[in-house]
This record gives sequence, C-alpha cells and structure tokens, in this order.
Amino acid sequence: MRIDQFDVLIVGAGPAGSFAAERLALGGVSVALFDGRPEGEPKACGGGVTAKALKAWPQLLGAVGRTVDELEMYSPSGKHLHMKLDEPFAIYSRIAFDSYLRERARVAGAEVVSAKITARGIARTESGWTLRDANGGEWSGKMLVGADGANSAIAKKLAGPLHFSRAGLVTRGPFLV
Repeated sequence: MRIDQFDVLIVGAGPAGSFAAERLALGGVSVALFDGRPEGEPKACGGGVTAKALKAWPQLLGAVGRTVDELEMYSPSGKHLHMKLDEPFAIYSRIAFDSYLRERARVAGAEVVSAKITARGIARTESGWTLRDANGGEWSGKMLVGADGANSAIAKKLAGPLHFSRAGLVTRGPFLV
C-alpha cells in the first residue's frame, strides 16, 4: 500500500482550510487538503464576507458573488428601513466560494484530495499523523490542521468536547495540532 507523505495535512476544504493550504503551499510547505463534501453539495451556512475581511483579503473579490452596498429591511408590521452602507460586504454561493478558494490552494501547490476523513481515520504516529479514508487511502504528515467546521470531529477527538463558552475557538479558524 502506498502512503502519500506531506508536511501538513488539512482536513476541511472550506474557507479556513483552503486559505491555510494556499498560504502554506505558497511558503513551500507540502500540503494535502482534504475535501470530504461531495462535488456540488452546498454547505448549509451562508457565504457572507464582511467589509473588514474584504479589506484584509481583497483576493476574495475574485470569487463569483455580489457585493451589497444597500439594505432594505421589513418588519412583520409592514414598516421598512432602507440603509446605504459606508462599506459594502459580499455574498457568495458557498459552492462557488469554496470552489474558488480550493482552486487557489491547488494553484499554489497544495494537493486537493477528494476524501472524507472521519475521526476514526486519524492516528497519531511517532513522526506526526496518519489519515485513512473508507476507501483505503492513506496519507501521513508532520502536522494536522482540523478545519472541519464548528462541529469539528478532529477537535473533539484530540481536545475533547468544548464547553459552549470556548466554541468560538474552533469556529474562528483551523484547529492546529
């Protein structure tokens, strides 16, 4: 059996995982980015990007989406409010947004792997980590990044359940081991 070896294994190819993979690959690190979501399956949460994030990462404007500079809000009683925003924000289809960021990671040099990695497929080794998928694929790496979302299976396996007051620690970026 062939085991692919990398410096860093990143489980989760959403914005946090793809962005981490791109930055690491641009820095010369060998990266495997695992995308376990079936092709074209949307993520349940939205793709809103704040004005602050767009300023920090203007490359996000390259994704297919739209910017919002005006809002209209309506109440059940029929009242409404119209606002012009000083700074626009962006709204993306998560399929388009995630695909855009995953492709940027691939172009930067990360290997994008279409494989679902579960907590059962993660093992600590003397030299780092080994990941296995249900189809017999196996990968090893010196470091493991869990970017698999707010209900991170990796974080739960490695750090135990988080109290709700600490949940933001996982949802604000990748969980690095």
